[in-house]
Amino acid sequence: MMKILKYIAPKAFLDGLDSCNALGLRLASERTSSSFLDVGCGDGSLTMEFAKAAGAKNVYGIEYVDSVRKEAEAKGIQCIKQDLNAAWELESDKFDFILSSQNIEHMHNSRLYLEECYRCLAPGGQLIVLTENLASWVNVGSLFFGWQPFSTTNMNGWSIGNPFIWHADEPKDEEFIAEWQATGISGATGHVRVLAYSGLEGLLQKVGFHDLRLFTTGYLPLWGALSKLLCTIDRRHGHFLIATGFKRR
Repeated sequence: MMKILKYIAPKAFLDGLDSCNALGLRLASERTSSSFLDVGCGDGSLTMEFAKAAGAKNVYGIEYVDSVRKEAEAKGIQCIKQDLNAAWELESDKFDFILSSQNIEHMHNSRLYLEECYRCLAPGGQLIVLTENLASWVNVGSLFFGWQPFSTTNMNGWSIGNPFIWHADEPKDEEFIAEWQATGISGATGHVRVLAYSGLEGLLQKVGFHDLRLFTTGYLPLWGALSKLLCTIDRRHGHFLIATGFKRR
């Protein structure tokens, strides 16, 4: 059983993630943006893809982890070190475009995080959020059996609460985990608050974003054309959430 799972799970997960990024890039390319910010930019690889799609000349990033921030800076991204659960040391109304890719689920202060996105966007600016969906069918199924949803099984380096965690036996960077455990920034080593379709939609509306569009990709455990078709028919239960909205002018 586990051998079958180890074949199916990463194939379906990565197919959904690739579709999520592809849809995000299409949304980013719908308009030209001058000043671009990626919150939680990592090494900057995806940042540069999105900045190119948005036509941005000035590219900024926020990243707390020193090692990957240096990689992002080497790509020409202007980075700052910032705990995203606190108020950001950035000026208001600065960016035409903000990207949050697979990052909001690592925040315990989801409201402040999106409020800061809104504050830092220029009037009329666009936000795109890419994240996992608590309401995906594999997560719903896990809850039905009393198991931890797949999107929340990684708890500071421990994979617990679900008998079908396909990557539980993969080696962990214990030194990295111990370092971030000591800082109290728990999101660096696991998901903290995973939002469902309506939760993300409602939070974006409450913060003030308008012209919202939400989609999902990755109809796990399926992949390929059938997964894409089902996500088109049922837009609430794919494993990855894509949301975009705008700051009022």
